[in-house]
Amino acid sequence: MYAGRAPSFFHCELAAIMIGIAYAAADEYARILAARPLILEPDRTRADLHDYQRNLGESLGIIHTAHAALQQTAQQWMEACRRNVAGEAPFTVAEDNRLALMFLHAGRMAWDLLQGTLIRTAGARHARDGERMRRYFRDASTYWTYIGPGMAEPLARRVGCDRPGLPSGQIPLIP
Repeated sequence: MYAGRAPSFFHCELAAIMIGIAYAAADEYARILAARPLILEPDRTRADLHDYQRNLGESLGIIHTAHAALQQTAQQWMEACRRNVAGEAPFTVAEDNRLALMFLHAGRMAWDLLQGTLIRTAGARHARDGERMRRYFRDASTYWTYIGPGMAEPLARRVGCDRPGLPSGQIPLIP
């Protein structure tokens, strides 16, 4: 692992945290749906409603997809480290850019899901201080304001230059 490059590794760590938060938020969402009786039918809960079932199912599908992307990209990162140590191929900046962008997208999938579906449809009471969903959203928001996600555009430009062999080192990752 010490033969790898740091930027992509840091993006891996951030994506893993975001995906963990998304799993926790989905668990909380399922708990909320099962516990929240309907106003007009108190013998039923939100878990009985198709829209909420779809929200949860779609959320789980996205989380599992982000998790699979994280794992596959981590395997590619480890393989690049192995090839570098074995002298087969250097761990290039272009490879680092590509892997970092993939990790960043996995983390972004988790963020988009959390803010776009889970917190939005859980209900306002779960966005109050002291609520688990609020804490997950706050923690994920901290990620979103971190410097890593701000690298999305320059990383995309770098990868777009790296692929056809154009220089990309002049594109600053940090403004």
